Amino acid sequence: MLVLAPLLVLAQLPASQAGSLDELEFFESNIRPVLVEHCYACHSSAGKAEGGIQLDHRAGMLEESLFGPVVSPGDPGESVLLQVMRHELEGLEMPEGGARLDDQVLADFEAWILAGAADPRDEPPGAAEVEALLSWEARLARRMDWWCLQPVEDPPLPDVAGADHPVDRFIGARLREQGLQPAGPAPRRELHRRLSHVLTGLPPSPEELQRFEADPRPDAYERLVDRLLASPHFGERWARHWMDVVRYADSHGSEGD
Repeated sequence: MLVLAPLLVLAQLPASQAGSLDELEFFESNIRPVLVEHCYACHSSAGKAEGGIQLDHRAGMLEESLFGPVVSPGDPGESVLLQVMRHELEGLEMPEGGARLDDQVLADFEAWILAGAADPRDEPPGAAEVEALLSWEARLARRMDWWCLQPVEDPPLPDVAGADHPVDRFIGARLREQGLQPAGPAPRRELHRRLSHVLTGLPPSPEELQRFEADPRPDAYERLVDRLLASPHFGERWARHWMDVVRYADSHGSEGD
């Protein structure tokens, strides 16, 4: 039945709208999942339809927006959907409040529109169907191929001369594949500067550099790492980093934090 399903859908569509089986498979694999994940919550016929745009059925995709046709089959340049996905219309960058989608996703939409925008969605989905598609359970199922949700593997370690740590062995193997040689050990002064910038965001003082360069103990580097980790500047550097990542900002609270 799974093999016949696309053929049954194709048979029910007018020839001018169905597209080839390959085009429909491309839509189901590359276009519909993106629309569901990033567009249905704000542009569906059974829920919100911001700007009057409905992206959950074919007729809605072919409507005129204030800036032109949402999708103009055969003409990606005139398709407003692609323009907002590319962040070409100031103030209308989509997904709203999110990062620009991957270049491969944008290339897929361009190819789909250029080929005629084949779309088997004859009728708008019902409210229950949209709610089910946007549920957390459905979102999790769609995201199960994300790398961070894959089971932890224990791959065999590549054999790399002079590398003991597993990470170094994988890096060494990839360098070898690319015909590259690893850089030699950094001088103490350079090592100290790199470590200080990474952990605290600040350069070491001349006195600190001299003290590390003159430290003869075999665990001098480990001691330096411990000292920088214990520094208040380490907390300041990484607190600011992660607050920037989550886009934290002080406000009055009533402004939709």
